[in-house]
Amino acid sequence: MTPRSLPRRTVPVPARRGLLLAGPALLLAGCGLLPSGEEDQVPRGGVEDAEGGGEAETSEEPAPDPATTATLDLTVVEVADEIVAGGLMSRLEGSETLIHPYAQATVVATTLLDSLTAEQYTALTGEEVPPAEGGRETGEERPATTLLPGEMKRFLLTAWESTDPGWTPAPDPTYTALDITYGGNQQIRLDSPSEGDSERSGTVLAIVDASPDPGTVALRAEMGGGVQELSLLDGSLLTTPAPRMYDGGLDVEVSEATILDTEVSDGFGQDVMTLHGTVEEAFLSPFVDTGLQYGGDLGWAEEDEIHLVVPLVWDRDYSANVDELTEVVLVLPDGTELRPAQDQARMFGSAHRRPVATFTVPASLDTATVKIMPRFGTVLDEDFEQVEDPVTATLTLA
Repeated sequence: MTPRSLPRRTVPVPARRGLLLAGPALLLAGCGLLPSGEEDQVPRGGVEDAEGGGEAETSEEPAPDPATTATLDLTVVEVADEIVAGGLMSRLEGSETLIHPYAQATVVATTLLDSLTAEQYTALTGEEVPPAEGGRETGEERPATTLLPGEMKRFLLTAWESTDPGWTPAPDPTYTALDITYGGNQQIRLDSPSEGDSERSGTVLAIVDASPDPGTVALRAEMGGGVQELSLLDGSLLTTPAPRMYDGGLDVEVSEATILDTEVSDGFGQDVMTLHGTVEEAFLSPFVDTGLQYGGDLGWAEEDEIHLVVPLVWDRDYSANVDELTEVVLVLPDGTELRPAQDQARMFGSAHRRPVATFTVPASLDTATVKIMPRFGTVLDEDFEQVEDPVTATLTLA
């Protein structure tokens, strides 16, 4: 599976303040850590954006005083004090959501800063302030009061969170590792949650170019050979193996479903096996890696395909003598018939489990018909055969 890289764009400098939208911000908004939007001043260490009606100031800023400043050499660190981080960042509007098995991640807040105060640096990194650069020359080292990212560089402060995507069917293994990458290939952090630990979050401090590329710092999720990346600068989706998941929905509407209610002689006296069958539901999934009754190890669908999962209602009595020879196919609009990934002899071979049919279909497919062809024999009578009218249902894909 080759991930699809989406077009990248230059990241504008995020606004420092603004109206904060309601949302699931587990890390910051729910704890009151983000600014309220009622203040217009620039956070300490930040710079005002020259957007909208105001004119950008053309005067050059004075050169930093080496007696009080130090230039940092860092890539990406996890923030230690989220309260200080929340006071510097603003809610990011319009972040895309990375949807992945056991990880539904968004960027909730971000800012770009020209400098940090000594207090901010210590709070964010948990490290002691380095000595001012001027003191190294005189031999009188004193802690810097202002920390700089370097020439043509800025500090990126960004926060992300992940909630439970409610992925169906639930994959196995039951976790997704989240990496934070820097420069496209450097793994900074590995987050391997235990089973059921779906609500995760983090805040990151990094040094980036003054006009950074979205892929400079990213949240990376990988499962089953499929990689997805979300920019931690602007919240854009950078890479995905499943564009169909974002271009369209995953819901499937079932209509015009016929119903089968029948009896099959089991060959012992007057006893019969009763059966009730129909189709009530179906759904799409770009990634299927679960039992799904011996046909679910499909992994990621190709970019131009998607998996269609159809649980079947097939309620029957148990009979050791009835040999069920039923088959199911998916009929496409052009008449093409697709067979499910499951072994059909096993699909209908047990009265104790609900059969599931999984198909891999074109991503552009908008409608199809499920057709179940009921047929029965008996173990003790090779000449016995009972064939019922097909059970059909129309599927409309979102």
